[in-house]
Amino acid sequence: MKGGVRFDRETGLFNKDFSYMGHGHPGGKASGLAIMQNIIKKHFTDGNVEGMRIKIPRMTVLLSNIFDEFMSNNSLYSIALSDASDEDIAISFIKASFGAIYAGDLFSLVENINQPLAIRSSSILEDSLHESFAGVFETKMVANNQLSNTERFNALINAIKYVYASLFFSQSKEYFRSINHDIRNEKMAIIVQEVVGNRHENLFLPTVSGVLKSYNFYPAYGLEPESGFAALAFGLGKTIVNGENNWSYCPEYPSKPQPFNNIKDMLYNTQKTFWAVNMDKIENYNPISESEYLVQQSIFDISDKTILQHLCSRYDHTNDCITSWYYGEGAPLLDFSPILKANSLPLNKAINKIMRVCEEETDNKVEIEFAVSLSKDKTAPPCFEFLQLRPIAVSNEIIDIPQTGEIEDELLLASNNVMGNGTCNEIEDIVFVRPETFDVKYTQQIASDIAELNASLVQNKRKYLLIGFGRWGTSDPWCGIPVNWAQISNAKIIVETVLPNMRADFSQGAHFFHNVTSHSVLYFSVNDEHAKNLDWIWLQEQKVINETRYVKHVRIEKNLQVLVDGRNSNGIIIK
Repeated sequence: MKGGVRFDRETGLFNKDFSYMGHGHPGGKASGLAIMQNIIKKHFTDGNVEGMRIKIPRMTVLLSNIFDEFMSNNSLYSIALSDASDEDIAISFIKASFGAIYAGDLFSLVENINQPLAIRSSSILEDSLHESFAGVFETKMVANNQLSNTERFNALINAIKYVYASLFFSQSKEYFRSINHDIRNEKMAIIVQEVVGNRHENLFLPTVSGVLKSYNFYPAYGLEPESGFAALAFGLGKTIVNGENNWSYCPEYPSKPQPFNNIKDMLYNTQKTFWAVNMDKIENYNPISESEYLVQQSIFDISDKTILQHLCSRYDHTNDCITSWYYGEGAPLLDFSPILKANSLPLNKAINKIMRVCEEETDNKVEIEFAVSLSKDKTAPPCFEFLQLRPIAVSNEIIDIPQTGEIEDELLLASNNVMGNGTCNEIEDIVFVRPETFDVKYTQQIASDIAELNASLVQNKRKYLLIGFGRWGTSDPWCGIPVNWAQISNAKIIVETVLPNMRADFSQGAHFFHNVTSHSVLYFSVNDEHAKNLDWIWLQEQKVINETRYVKHVRIEKNLQVLVDGRNSNGIIIK
């Protein structure tokens, strides 16, 4: 494994370079971090960028042969490849025995380290350009703070087995079917990595988690896609991955006003809760739960308010105004104003430099996940730590779109807020959420209905247009349709729109939208101004193939013509 050294029980994770166990493939995620380590050594020789320390969290990689031996020694493929539930598969994996040699290495690891650990998948196909597998497999964090080394070891081993098992969970199997890959050919490596952050009473968390993209598929007016996109959140990055409220902005113009209608709108749509590792005693252990050692809390319940000083403005309810500094009267507003406007931390300068260096070194547009921690020693610089580096697929095809006024009668819809670039002329199936029965109370049932229709379309190898309301892929069922990627994997064109009583608050997310871009899906956001262009009457007149109370699958006689110009985010769908 290039860039790493073989794991040494005497030093554990305390190597200058990251370590590895076993033989075989490190997987896509670990390979990306190895590339990132070489970039750091080449371009940031003193370990600093714009006044911040820069590094990769200490980690060790369990190479793919450990997975092979675990599977074969425990005869796990029979249940793994069966139709058993995710829970039954996870239980079978956790009951299985782990190789003695590697178990000994991992026991020595927990003897030497008492910081929380993240156990992350790194499959062979993960983070490839056109089949990213982003968010398909599980990540599990453990507190690693039990008094007994044996307890800490068991928690770590169970987390590794759980991540192995996630390769065979239903959404993973569905994803493999959708891309015509045999899941039996996949191999899973594992990254065991220190969680970035500090302990604050019974919580362990970073000050900032972020996702950085060097290409923005949803540039606001006056911005270029190449200006990039960043999303920031307080606490663990699960907030961003889940599509929960966070702060997004363009790194080239960090002070540019956000598109909120008013202060009330801003207060409603900024981050109010955060994720952290729970360092308190766990009352009910649940090794088959991804969030067993995690906790979600309100920012208003934080006892040590100093942790928010670089992240928040204040809302002065008396004068109904925002003050761009944390201290004073009023409620905290997580807009990262001290960092982005007052430069209290040099984070944005670091982001811009890192983004360009990674583009040059990989010769590709990139997406980076990172976390920032502040030392309790106030004289020490903040630390920027890389969690993931992966490529973004961007099409350079030049698409010219006709004036919509010339073809108004032929339009199914038009939008000036479209992600992607290219054309599609192969779609004759449309799956849409029925506007007459839609209610946000039933979005989880809607997601289930869509998953069943998608499975049928996958089986029949038919791509389709998908139309729904609010955010696709959100973790909050009150904001849209909470599907995972496997549940809509055969959708070639996706539309998110609104009804008159809904707010058009769309999201670029993290893993969900990485899958959208890596699979070259054309993604339309249709806000109130353009909702009239969505021809619901025509949709309802088409031949019904299948329907539920909330979702309808229709087939049209003439293939749709879809054109998207990524240069200006314009797109149309012609009936």
